[in-house]
Amino acid sequence: MKTIIFYRSSYRGNTLKIAQSMANTLFAELVSIDSNPSIDLSDYDLIGFGSAINFAAHDIRLQRFVSSQNLKGKNVFLFSTRCRPFLGAYHKHLKKIIEAKGGIIVGEFSCQGFDRTGPWVLMDGYNKARPNERDMFKARLFSEKLRWKLHPLAFVCKNPIAGYSESIPIRRKGSDIIAGNKVVFLNTSTCIKCEKCINVCPMHIFSLKDTALPTDEKNCIQCRLCADNCPTSSIYIKESFLNGLRIALRESFSDKLQSSYNAENEKNEH
Repeated sequence: MKTIIFYRSSYRGNTLKIAQSMANTLFAELVSIDSNPSIDLSDYDLIGFGSAINFAAHDIRLQRFVSSQNLKGKNVFLFSTRCRPFLGAYHKHLKKIIEAKGGIIVGEFSCQGFDRTGPWVLMDGYNKARPNERDMFKARLFSEKLRWKLHPLAFVCKNPIAGYSESIPIRRKGSDIIAGNKVVFLNTSTCIKCEKCINVCPMHIFSLKDTALPTDEKNCIQCRLCADNCPTSSIYIKESFLNGLRIALRESFSDKLQSSYNAENEKNEH
C-alpha cells in the first residue's frame, strides 16, 4: 500500500513526532507542506494530512494545501496535536475540505501536545512532555489498524469458494487466486515463495507445495508475524473476537496448540 503523509509542524515539533511514528508504521513518505511540494497523488493508495490545532481547526496553511489537491476516490486520514484534553470538533473544517475534494476519510487520530502560548505562559506551558511515548504508541497502533483495514485481502473471505487445493478452499479476486478457509488467506498469485512465512510462523501453519499454502490454519494464534514479514503483502489474517476466544479456549482446555508448537520446534531442531 503506497502511502504519503503531509504535515505541518511549526511550533514545538509535536506533530512531527506523531507523523514520524505513523510514517514508520505505514512505510510512508513523509512530506512537510512548508516545502511547497508538488506531488502527483494518483499512484498513492493512502494519504495522510496533519498539523497542530490552531483556533479550533487544523493549521490554515494545511487547509489551503489540501484544498489544492485532487483527492477524488482517495483514502485519506487526518491527524492532529492539540492543547485541550478532548478532540471536540477540531477536525470538522479539514474533513469538509477533504470530502469536497472527493476524498474518502478512513480514519482520524489526535493527541495532546505541549503548548506555551496565551495563558499557558504563566505556568510555563501546558501538556508538558506531550506527545509522550504512550501517544506515539497509540499513533503506531492507529496506523497499524489502518493498514490492516485497507489490506487488499481484507474482505476476500466474502468471495465464494471456487475450488480446493490440498483440501484448502480457493477463492478468486480479479485475476488473483487466494488460498484460505476462515482465518489465514494467502494470495498465491503474488506469493514469491520466499518462505518467510514458513520460517517466522511459531505454529508452523504454512507448507511449501507448488506455492506456500496455509495448510494448518486451525493452529493460527493471530500473531501476524507471517503477514508483517511478507514482502509482497500476500498474507492476511482475519482477526476476530470469536477466533481469539477459540484460541483462548484451546489454550485453557487443550494441550493441542502447545503440543503442535513443541513437536514442530523439536523436529526443526534435529
